[in-house]
Amino acid sequence: MKDRSAVNQTFSMDRWAKLMTLHWSVNRKRYLLAIPAMLGLLLVWEGFIVIENTFQPLDEGFQSLTYYVGLYTVGCLYASTIFGEFDIKAQGIVWLAIPASSLEKMLCGLVYSAITFFVVYTLAFYLVDIPMIRVVNGLIKNGHRTWAEGQPIDPVPVFHVFNGMPNDYLRHLSSLYLLFYFALQSAFALGSVYFKRYAFIKTGVAVAIALICFMTLQQRLIEQTLPQGWHRQFFYDWIIDGGTLHVRAVRLSPLLGAILGPMLLYGIPVIFWTATYFRIKEKEV
Repeated sequence: MKDRSAVNQTFSMDRWAKLMTLHWSVNRKRYLLAIPAMLGLLLVWEGFIVIENTFQPLDEGFQSLTYYVGLYTVGCLYASTIFGEFDIKAQGIVWLAIPASSLEKMLCGLVYSAITFFVVYTLAFYLVDIPMIRVVNGLIKNGHRTWAEGQPIDPVPVFHVFNGMPNDYLRHLSSLYLLFYFALQSAFALGSVYFKRYAFIKTGVAVAIALICFMTLQQRLIEQTLPQGWHRQFFYDWIIDGGTLHVRAVRLSPLLGAILGPMLLYGIPVIFWTATYFRIKEKEV
């Protein structure tokens, strides 16, 4: 009985479902207005590209740029408001008084800001993108469009979210951009519960400083320990000697790479959401 009571104090599916419903009822109007706003902005932007580009508008590059810029910008902005009740003291007190555990409140924010937003935004993107691609291919076919050299223009394929950026040397890491988004988004969610006001701006500054410090550490510390002329992989020099291409680069062993790689790619969101949980718990105490 004691164990079951402890579990119920930490997480209860019924209590969490009620919290999810409460969050939806409070924010329903804002969310429902945001969907047509996203659709409208995507439609205006892609329509502008179609009008401006007379050869192959909305190629995969334009589609991927549109998708990722919107995802990162709107997703991080939304995540920075998911625990926005703390901006106003009275609302923060009411939110903390809701009969739900810290874990349930954190999971509510995670589901709405990370999972639900990603699904809704992706669906909104394709609701606009797929019909626009059909229009573009119709213009190419019916207008008999060709490149300047006279070569026919191929139909434009629909950008696949899980294929990464087109013609990218990181194509083999097709999910890298999405993984980096979820890491960045989780940082802004933490910022929403950590900073009282202007959470989006403060979190953006904090993330920028962290990235600058990380890059400086690599450049000033790690790079200086390497032998002369050697560099870290992906930051190396290409040396041509008698027509043979030599790359002098240093990387981790395959074993360490197999261990640290997934930890870096998948572990950052887990760390930030765990920190968010403890921050909420700290405020409740």
